[in-house]
Amino acid sequence: MVAFAKPDDVAGTLKRTFSSDEDDWVKLLLEQSADYLRYSVIGQHVYPPTTVTFTAYPVGGRVTLPQSYVQEIVSVKAGDDDVAYTRFEDVIEGVWEQAVDVTFTYGAVSPPADLAGVNIAMVSSAISLVESGLGVSFGGLSSLALDDFKVAFADGGDKTGHLTLPALTADNLRRAYGADSGTAEHR
Repeated sequence: MVAFAKPDDVAGTLKRTFSSDEDDWVKLLLEQSADYLRYSVIGQHVYPPTTVTFTAYPVGGRVTLPQSYVQEIVSVKAGDDDVAYTRFEDVIEGVWEQAVDVTFTYGAVSPPADLAGVNIAMVSSAISLVESGLGVSFGGLSSLALDDFKVAFADGGDKTGHLTLPALTADNLRRAYGADSGTAEHR
């Protein structure tokens, strides 16, 4: 999947350059982090734009599209025939009761800056841990000392063993980009 940021963004944040092998690794980390944000935090696809067709079964002539950030309704068809509809955000309505095939494009045209920032921060943290010889950690690291090398772990509680964002960050991302966020400001 496409990440919200690029390896050059991470390189700029860490004030370093990556070799071509490292660049591929950073790209993979960015993609994995972006997928985590999409599917585990936000709960829907936000970027890049994607066009899909799905069969909808209207209730009272109304269909709620399965994604937000709708850019365009390409077509609404009953069989081979185009059908008339009106659209408000991620809902279409028409005078039809039979199944319709809806083709639409959704997703932000450019990656939202706050999602790119979180994507970069997650990958920068992972790189810092790996380059410090600590591997990848999911939580519990409380301190790291350099003289007389020392690593201290604290009880991470129920968050240990799970990739997590701070609760406020995750809540803000869900509110801004989740299915109930609305779409007008993110186009």
